[in-house]
Amino acid sequence: MIARPFLPLALPVLLALAGCGGGETANQATAAVPRGDYVAKMQALNEKERNVALFRAIRDAGRSCQQVDRSVPTDPVAGKAAWVATCDDQSAWLITLDDSGTATVTDARAIAGRSATG
Repeated sequence: MIARPFLPLALPVLLALAGCGGGETANQATAAVPRGDYVAKMQALNEKERNVALFRAIRDAGRSCQQVDRSVPTDPVAGKAAWVATCDDQSAWLITLDDSGTATVTDARAIAGRSATG
């Protein structure tokens, strides 16, 4: 399990993507979110944008993934917002995020295996 801040690096790219065609509306929407509230920013992304952010977190954690094909929110883990991302090679990663932008990436199948045996 590796925790690294990723949204400070990925968020400008995502906001630029969100701004394509959004014009003033995209800028106004992001200005309304308090600075540093990365969980709210992440929750506001559509799935395609979220996949890009989660891909960055997975790669920054040194995990193997060429593309996130799917991501879904899941129940919070230890009080942190969480998503499960599935990569193109069918690997699944649990990513938790706190409001400081620190993400923790864990192999979701390893967690599922522990739950089934414990």
